[in-house]
Parts: sequence; C-alpha cells; structure tokens
Amino acid sequence: MNDHMEILGPSSSPTTGKLTEALAKAQSEYQAVKLDSSNPHFKSRFASYQQCCEALRGPLTANGLCLPDFRPGFVGNAWVVVGTLRHTSGEYIQGCAPLLMPKSDMQSFGAAMTYAKRTLLMALTGGFSGEPDDDGNTVQSSSKGGDVYKSLAYETGAKKAVAEAETFDEAKKHLDTVRLRAKEKSVPAEVFHRVEAEFKRVWQKEAK
Repeated sequence: MNDHMEILGPSSSPTTGKLTEALAKAQSEYQAVKLDSSNPHFKSRFASYQQCCEALRGPLTANGLCLPDFRPGFVGNAWVVVGTLRHTSGEYIQGCAPLLMPKSDMQSFGAAMTYAKRTLLMALTGGFSGEPDDDGNTVQSSSKGGDVYKSLAYETGAKKAVAEAETFDEAKKHLDTVRLRAKEKSVPAEVFHRVEAEFKRVWQKEAK
C-alpha cells in the first residue's frame, strides 16, 4: 500500500485568451471584499461566501464572466469539489479543492462545501479580502492523527489498496496495517473504521 492520493489538478479550455483578457478587466474593478462574519474560536473576522459573491458578481458579469459553478465528486474514495469559471466565449478555467469532513453527515458536508466554494471563488477570480483566513476550523478534524490532509491521503490510498487487492489475504494485510497505524495514533481511529467498512464492502463474501 502506498501513502499517496490521486491528484485532480487544474484544467482549462484549449484556449483562454478571451477569458484572461476579460478577467484582467474585471480585476481592475475589484474592491477588497468586506469582512462581514466572525469566527469566535479564533477571534477573527472573515468574508462570507455570500459577501464574496456579492462583491465580485458586478465586475465579473460586466466583463462576460459568470460566478464559478461548483460540482462535488470523488477522486479515488475522497470527496472533492471542482470549481469552473466560465466566459461567454465558451472558455473556462477550473480548480479543485478537497472536502475535508470530521464526520460523515450532511452538516459537515455542507460546511466543507461552503468553505471550499469560497476558497475556489477567490482563487479562480483573483478576488481578495486582505485578512488571514481562520474560518476553516469548522471542517478540520480534532483527532490526534496529525495533519488532516495527510490523513485524507492515507485513507484514500488504503481504501484503494484494499479494494484492488488480488486476494482476501492481501486485502486483510492492508487492513491490518491501517489498524496498526491507528493503534499507534499515526492516523485517526476514524480512518481505520472507514477503511474497515470498505474492506467489508468489497470482501464480505470471502470473509464468510
């Protein structure tokens, strides 16, 4: 099993000349996005997704650019969201962000989507608010398993190894490796439980 994650990188239409020209004009009209929300955990202020949209919509649409659209999906076994900035010419650019969720429920999914959409909106359009962004704590894991990105990558690789193993015994070895890592607290216990669920899903018949 390799500790890696398949990467879905940025992409674009074959040509982006018209989009680039329009985006440059829109950016010359941007004002700093006002900070309209607060994060009591970090005692800081930030610009909400709604505020970012309202501040950037005018300059973008006046120059033939739409607000980005966002579509969630899977890379391997991990949730991601792909953002696409489109121009009336048909040209587009895309970016991708992981959806990092401490719990498998819709509240965590919604919080992760909102944070990822705001991040991609600013990244794709070149918008700015000028503040250090601390609002992401609502979708961070509180476990002691280390950096959440590393845990996500490890989980993705482990699930893939289990699912693509040639034999039951090989898949079981991968699962035992994750069990050991969780016992050592190298990865969160939740990671092991999700990999175990994948093992049972793929190899349930062989286990009987």
